[in-house]
Amino acid sequence: MLRRRKNKWLIKWYFILPTIIFFIFMVIFPMIWSLRLSFFSWHAATGTAMRFVGLKNFYTIFVKDERFWADLFFTLLYVGSVVVIELFLGLGLASLLSRRFRFRNFFRIIYLLPMTAPPITVAALWRMFLQPDEGVINKILGLFGLPVIKWVTDPTLARISLIIVDVWQWTPFMFLALLAALQSMPQEIYEAASVDGASRWQIFLFVTIPLLFPIIITLVLLRAIDAFKLFELVYGITGGGPAGKTESLSYYIYLRGLSYFDIGYASALSWVFLIVVLGVSISVLKSLRRKL
Repeated sequence: MLRRRKNKWLIKWYFILPTIIFFIFMVIFPMIWSLRLSFFSWHAATGTAMRFVGLKNFYTIFVKDERFWADLFFTLLYVGSVVVIELFLGLGLASLLSRRFRFRNFFRIIYLLPMTAPPITVAALWRMFLQPDEGVINKILGLFGLPVIKWVTDPTLARISLIIVDVWQWTPFMFLALLAALQSMPQEIYEAASVDGASRWQIFLFVTIPLLFPIIITLVLLRAIDAFKLFELVYGITGGGPAGKTESLSYYIYLRGLSYFDIGYASALSWVFLIVVLGVSISVLKSLRRKL
């Protein structure tokens, strides 16, 4: 009996062990190495040796690096905007497409297509649309005698453009999850509310939303964490311009590490970025849970 239990225990570990080894070498080890590098000054392109500087990189980030604070502001603005817009649009579309009408399944499939495209492909596609002179959108506007819009050369419009592209691609994610949640709800609750004389709006506000709140919390956290990783759209559409106004923290880390080869500083930025994401995620989670 004991031997059989031991064999079962060993079999479980044989299945789990490859995943643990992969996680250690691909996640834990790089994180520890990155943390170590954050305390050094190392410019890889010059071939100079690593020099221990302690907390100097972190001091520079928080006290002297105005670019970091500007990028942090834009990243937070971007994350807050896309999550809120996508949540409301996804909820509205899920409520609409959960009803029965002709071609309902066709519209569902079509609307999910943007989510299936890789972000860098989406960036390349929208770059063709948003170019000031040769862009598809401005060409169409020109046919109607309308003025050219500086989508990616005006700082405010460039930020709005990135938000629009993200909303276009990732609202289907919110829609799909909320639609599944709506369709799994027991109809008896709605029937009881109707019998009590509640209107459609009252049912939606006081029955549907409270029932959806757990899934809404999960979706907000998932989309917020994913939106913080904003890189491909910046890289492919604006390149961080104009004048760095659309530069995200992820893109800044990329520039410091792989363009300027300032490995130590980029490592410190990565850890600050991780702390920011964790802090925002925990704050949002606590705030939403209070409303449950």
